[in-house]
Amino acid sequence: MTRRKAAGALVAVTLLLTTACSGGAEPAAEESAVRPVTVAESERLASVRFRNFDAGSRKVTATYTDQGHEVALEGWYDYTTHTGYGLVSADGVPSDRVVWDGRVLATTAGDHLGEPVTSLEGWQAGKLDAHTSPLAVVLTVLAGLGADRPENPLLIRQGGALWLREDTAGEQEVTVFAGPTDGRTDRADPDAAGIHYWVDQNGLAHRVDVRLGKQWAEVTLEDATLTVPAVLKDVDPSAIPDTRRNDG
Repeated sequence: MTRRKAAGALVAVTLLLTTACSGGAEPAAEESAVRPVTVAESERLASVRFRNFDAGSRKVTATYTDQGHEVALEGWYDYTTHTGYGLVSADGVPSDRVVWDGRVLATTAGDHLGEPVTSLEGWQAGKLDAHTSPLAVVLTVLAGLGADRPENPLLIRQGGALWLREDTAGEQEVTVFAGPTDGRTDRADPDAAGIHYWVDQNGLAHRVDVRLGKQWAEVTLEDATLTVPAVLKDVDPSAIPDTRRNDG
């Protein structure tokens, strides 16, 4: 999979999510406390994707509500192989194993994780499209959180990134930011962004909150050493039929 090198990638990801899952609000910082990021804070945000790439593999856990069901994802995303592997559960019952990158999602029935797969035999692959489901949104965000170089801090400031508050993620002290939007909002609006980043002083994200319509998914990221093989690297997404859900 080609490494993403666009300086405005954080802006692009949050714009995609704002379009795919608009509406709703996270009960976060009081609006009066919200302000644009400083130069130093934009530099910290600019390093988030690079810090994931530098860390390699990260353990990921996501929880959100979808049509009244409590959905959970647990697994890993390897930012050196650009491949994730996880188990999806609904209301505490495991249902599917997933393998994904920024282009392709492969699934198979399963009730436990086990070791990352080395072959897609028996799996079904399709395009990963953030417009199709809340799960696809979460997987798209995770796939987009790694890059082999930092972003451009100036573009992050111009894109409307905001400081929300100081907080903790587990036992780690972090700053919570609203990611860049398109920079066209006329006031500091934390809900204009599709992602909130919980970032430590070194630029490592320990949590991201992802807007899913009127709900938010909470995604935690932890240190890991497990390697996820790049089993999707030779899958051509252009050869996969378009299965985008049409709710209209």
